[in-house]
Amino acid sequence: MDIEISELPKNPYSFGLIARFLSIHKPFSEFEFGSISKSILFQIQNDSHVVAVKDDQVVGYMGWLRTTEEIARAWQDELKPLSPAENPTALAVTILAVNDSSFIMPIIRYAKKREPGLTVFWKRYYQDGRKPKRKIVEVE
Repeated sequence: MDIEISELPKNPYSFGLIARFLSIHKPFSEFEFGSISKSILFQIQNDSHVVAVKDDQVVGYMGWLRTTEEIARAWQDELKPLSPAENPTALAVTILAVNDSSFIMPIIRYAKKREPGLTVFWKRYYQDGRKPKRKIVEVE
């Protein structure tokens, strides 16, 4: 597979790399710039992201919010907005985009090693407009 997974430094260049990468991936390419840019900046500034690189090109990105399981479940059920927590028990993945689906599990494994003991929640949106699916990964 030959991908390298790491965090990006806190600088404007990192923001530009991720904004450019997400601009070619639905549904992110269809979001208003303000909403997606706020998420990217928050993730970079709070070290809550990973990037996958292959042949000096970004091929994957995942960003998340540290929260509680209660907040994450309510977010998945669309009962409450997602919010950070001081004493997190969960990660809510808000951005996940890859050039190849084989990059997804290595990115998730890397993030789980960075955030041990936290359960991972996310919603999967489909490019063809199907309803989002809820996903939960218990962290060992």
